[in-house]
Amino acid sequence: MKAQKTALPPWRGPQASRPTTPRGDKSMKARIIIATACLAAMPLAHAQSNVTVYGKLDAGVRKAVGSSVKEVATSGDSRLGFRGVEDLGGGLKAFFGMEHRFFPDTGTQDGAQFWKGYSHVGLQGDFGRVGVGRQYTAAFSLVQNQIDPFGGDTVAQLRDGVMRVGGITKVRIDGSLRYDISFGGVSLAASVAEGDKNGGVERATSVAASWRSGSFFVAGGIEDPAGARDTMTSLGVGYTLAGHKLTAGYSSGKTNAGLKAKGWMLGLDLPIGAGIIKAAYGQAETNGRTVINKLGVGYHHSLSKRTMIYANAGHDSKAARAKTGYDLGILHNF
Repeated sequence: MKAQKTALPPWRGPQASRPTTPRGDKSMKARIIIATACLAAMPLAHAQSNVTVYGKLDAGVRKAVGSSVKEVATSGDSRLGFRGVEDLGGGLKAFFGMEHRFFPDTGTQDGAQFWKGYSHVGLQGDFGRVGVGRQYTAAFSLVQNQIDPFGGDTVAQLRDGVMRVGGITKVRIDGSLRYDISFGGVSLAASVAEGDKNGGVERATSVAASWRSGSFFVAGGIEDPAGARDTMTSLGVGYTLAGHKLTAGYSSGKTNAGLKAKGWMLGLDLPIGAGIIKAAYGQAETNGRTVINKLGVGYHHSLSKRTMIYANAGHDSKAARAKTGYDLGILHNF
């Protein structure tokens, strides 16, 4: 809501009937008036835009599936981010976001890109939302990231090996243009980028759609995330009853080099008191050979709205060695 401006009466100058004010007092009063006006204007300026600083710190003890090394490490993606929205008027808003990823146990950067999470800017309104920059692919955000109860974190996760089977897909694409719109429970998204920024020779593309109605959710997406004439199709469904959530997902794809891959998984969230039991099971195969046969279980206990402790375990019978892994840790959101 915009503040209403009140017209001030014209200043008539000093009146003869009033006592004369010394120059020093007059200067002090002028400064007080200017300072008061600035303070009054500040809330009006901030009412038009806002910036949020947020983050997550995740650290604990971990032994990954396929490894015999026990280490102090993060089981999720610790991050520091900034995002904001500015009201431009007439229903039009500008938005931006950038997110840094790091390892809290060493303080070092996660990956080569400083803004590994994302870095984008754009406009949104009744027409939807258009963003430009390093962004999540449409299929990842609407489908692949909605199925795994572990959200791709911890040793129990199945998202990256099953829903993103064969390494064909990408979580993000650089230099992308992405469009999103939602209406009546339906969400549509499409992203496109030049292939030379993403390891391909043609445009990287990703399109996806989802529909939510009450407790039911269904989504699907198709993509060539590297612009290399690869294709990946992802499907997902979910149902929530009294806080208990059951999900199922399937992905199938092929590459221009002849790799064929597919995977499926089931997920379960079961809230109990201040905690939640999580479980997932799935399989993946490449060129007809099963490469993942994994079960993941975990318990996450909330100490507050922002702080949680967790314990997870994963077992993959197809791992070459050390088929079982585990992690214990603490996570704090801010």
